[in-house]
Amino acid sequence: MAMQSLLQFVGSSSLLYLAAGLVALLYFLTSSKKSVCNLPPGPRPLPLIGNLNVVDLKKPFQSLTELSKVYGNVFTVYFGPRKAVVLSGYETIKDALLNHAEEFGERAEIPIFRKMTQGNGIAFSHGELWKTMRRFTLSTLRDFGMGKRTIEIRILEEVNSLVKYFESYHGKPFDTKMILNNAVSNVICSILFGERFEYDDPVFLTLLKLLNENTKLLGSPMVLLYNFYPSLGFLSGASRTVLQNISELNAFLQKLFQEHKEEFNENNLTGFVDAFLMKQQQESKKPHTMFSNGNLLFSTLDLFAAGTETTSTTVRWGLLLMMKYPEIQRKIQEEMNQVIELGELPKLEDRKKMPYTDAVIHEIQRFANIVPMGVSRSTPTDVNFQGYVIPKGTEIIPLLTSALNDELHWKTPDQFNPSHFLDADGNFIRREAFIPFSIGRRACVGEGLAKMELFLFFAGLLRKFVFQTPPGVEKSDLDLTADVGFTLNPMPHLVCAVPSGLCCKQKERLEENIKRSQEMAFLISFISDPALACLLCAAVLLAVLYFSTGYKNSAFKFPPGPTPLPIIGNLHLVDLRRQDKSIMKLAEKYGPIFTLHFGFQKVVVLTGYEVVREALVNYTEEFVDRPSIPIFDQIQNGNGTRAMSRGLFFSIGELWRTTRRFTVSSMRNLGMGRKMIEGRIFEELHFLIEMIKSFKGEPFSLTSFNCAPINITFIMLFGDRFDYKDPTFLTLLRLIDEVMILLGSPYLNYFNFYPFLGFLFKTHKIMLGKIEDVRVILRQYMKASREDINENSVRSYIDALICKQQEEKNKKDSLFHDDNLIASLLDLVMAGTETIATTLQWAILLMMKYPEIQKKVQEEIGRTIQAGSWATYEDRKNMPFTNAVLHEVQRFITLLPHVPRCTAVDTHFRGYFLPKGIIVIPSLTSVLLDKTQWETPHQFNPNHFLDAEGNFVKREAFLPFSTGRRNCIGESLAKMELFVFFVGLLQTFTFQPQPGVSEADLDLTVPQTTFTLRPQPQATCAVLHE
Repeated sequence: MAMQSLLQFVGSSSLLYLAAGLVALLYFLTSSKKSVCNLPPGPRPLPLIGNLNVVDLKKPFQSLTELSKVYGNVFTVYFGPRKAVVLSGYETIKDALLNHAEEFGERAEIPIFRKMTQGNGIAFSHGELWKTMRRFTLSTLRDFGMGKRTIEIRILEEVNSLVKYFESYHGKPFDTKMILNNAVSNVICSILFGERFEYDDPVFLTLLKLLNENTKLLGSPMVLLYNFYPSLGFLSGASRTVLQNISELNAFLQKLFQEHKEEFNENNLTGFVDAFLMKQQQESKKPHTMFSNGNLLFSTLDLFAAGTETTSTTVRWGLLLMMKYPEIQRKIQEEMNQVIELGELPKLEDRKKMPYTDAVIHEIQRFANIVPMGVSRSTPTDVNFQGYVIPKGTEIIPLLTSALNDELHWKTPDQFNPSHFLDADGNFIRREAFIPFSIGRRACVGEGLAKMELFLFFAGLLRKFVFQTPPGVEKSDLDLTADVGFTLNPMPHLVCAVPSGLCCKQKERLEENIKRSQEMAFLISFISDPALACLLCAAVLLAVLYFSTGYKNSAFKFPPGPTPLPIIGNLHLVDLRRQDKSIMKLAEKYGPIFTLHFGFQKVVVLTGYEVVREALVNYTEEFVDRPSIPIFDQIQNGNGTRAMSRGLFFSIGELWRTTRRFTVSSMRNLGMGRKMIEGRIFEELHFLIEMIKSFKGEPFSLTSFNCAPINITFIMLFGDRFDYKDPTFLTLLRLIDEVMILLGSPYLNYFNFYPFLGFLFKTHKIMLGKIEDVRVILRQYMKASREDINENSVRSYIDALICKQQEEKNKKDSLFHDDNLIASLLDLVMAGTETIATTLQWAILLMMKYPEIQKKVQEEIGRTIQAGSWATYEDRKNMPFTNAVLHEVQRFITLLPHVPRCTAVDTHFRGYFLPKGIIVIPSLTSVLLDKTQWETPHQFNPNHFLDAEGNFVKREAFLPFSTGRRNCIGESLAKMELFVFFVGLLQTFTFQPQPGVSEADLDLTVPQTTFTLRPQPQATCAVLHE
């Protein structure tokens, strides 16, 4: 067979004979001289062809296995002039790749892969480049959920889509190859690009077709011969096809990269590509950075290809084997019936309770043996191994098939036998010779993800279907011979997916036992106010409409929740002053996703880190919109017209994207998060300290700290700071304070729930009046900016807005009209002043409450910062305790419990259906107090952010700025301000309670209810720090 392949190759051109003579001469001059090294034994090589006369190029792993029986577990073989040392048997492979990891840690130079990648990427790079790319890749993939529960839900969603596709054949025969490629590829695409593709997407199908063709060609005899004789590559059409396919794949990826670059937001990284782009920016000034465009391209392609082919091929083998051995399939389904509830799909946590299923999946991987020769390694230095000397640069073939079929480790290596992974009692057991992902430093980076996918896809499909042979095909007719390729695929075959008959049993919701006294207490409270009494009467008139539309049983599965009462919904269960606490209490009963009714308004609540992050990061497009909230519609529009929502925070669609993109870009140009704004923060810190010194140790209100961070926001917006006694400054501070208090009022919540009864309420009218007062001031600044504008000297956000407006003045549908400009300014004035100022108040209050922590911070500052100097933001890296304290302040205070989202499209999430436009509340409080993420969630404990050695550690569940595409645009500025102001204040002062008040008297438990959770009004004394 080998000689036939070789002769076929040779016969393609008579020129080959002449060229071969030249190669033979080179061969004899270089390769056939007897080496002084003690190489492992092997068959004697022939001139020119080496040992190709004894190797079947269609299945070289089988030939190498046979040779190992003659020459032992370490032997030398020549593929033409190319020398390789083969490692056979588990013990030998383990000894080399684990015990001699460094010596066998390089990747071999394989001509076709060198030509494809130019040494870039992860799989075929070398040395320091490989170490850097692998380290970055592992870290980034973990950040985006690989091997964690966060990606499990994404896989289950894909399983559901796959199930629907299988169901569409109604039990008729079909080929699973492309659809399994699609489904598995979508999982890795969601990690790489932050998005999935539809199964019928023509571009996606073309990509997978190219990938499949290359996988087959890369294991073909013609490409193998190209690797052995690369100088004769012009005769190999197969290698040219491979390179052409790579070129087409690269073109698609480059287009995707460009889209990601145009929409890049370092505060909203959607996947691996965005993380790589951010790393590129961070290292842009390094002359020899490894984060090049080439490495971006081939790292992505490596992950895309490997993350698609191997897992989908293994699942295909699994379904084929289930048809071949129906009794094994039946045992799996019986086990699932005992463990999984009717209608549910298996989850990862179920695997421990399903030993037989787990054993079958492991045996599929062992038996299928899809990468039999692993991927070749090479020796970076001369290596002494098991009595032999292997020269530097020698190709090493770890024959994985020899480990997976090692007779010393497997009772029946040539049979499909799940008992290999079961003990006498039927418990799952691990087998050390099970190494389908290889081992050592070059082991598969996606092993964790692959294991998760294999279980969820395979078990999920067997939960829904019985897989049978097509009519007229007996199970004995099924061919388990592998098709030739870079991986070993099953031969083409059809399957019949017959529904298993396990119907989804609809579970009735348990009716809530609401005590009559509890209901009456709420109703009495509700109608005690005359206005609310009128509201109740008017609302009764809508009850008929409510029952006829709002409570028909949906055909889709909606999240569970308490049974709503007529008119009031679930308002009797919610403390409107502390909705966050009520939400967390209800989550204990109804789970992390549940439905609430605020009057007639249906809301889906998301709680806990895993659920919130999954929704806002993995489903960022689905949960990207803001709902129509009556008070904010009126603030921004004056008439509550949702279609005209303006500004940054409550606009949607293209208006939101354009305004946000412009604002982020403008703020960066003005220095947000950079050194240039840090200088302005130091200046403001000086003014703040001088003001505090003027109190001469006497008590003063915590609200005095607001002036400095608010001035930083005003510098960005207006181009200059205010004197703390400036009348305009004081007016803005007063108006902002009053608006924030009114936004937290229960009466304003009632207006949002029942806007049609707004004529009965006064609170929203008072607040709208104050908002208009702020607008008047903003219009004055815009007018002044227009009169003094210089497009070559943009000093503020207002200047940037005016310049953009003038730039687009002839554009018919420009979004930069006056109303949107004022709305955007108003959003930034409100949000940019309240959050940072309030956090600083809390930080000082907590230092008074816990003086021992304040002392430790000051000691660390003393050790790190030179006397007479201010701490820069960069210094935080050398101040782990201070950094931890500031992070813990933000976590503990849960400043902004939630800002609602709504679904932009119909969305399937965690087994539930959420229709387009449904209001969604991602509870940030539940994330920052998640018991599964924080050791002492309800205590102020800086150790949450420190490891055992006192080093600062980032925590995934630290999301005070939210996450996803709607996260806070001022996050980097806020972090810099908090650090510089907090450290500067503690460098200068020690903060103590006012006389007559002890630390124990300071109240942290009942925050003042405003739009944010402010501390109760309290005073402090600032004593100059020695």
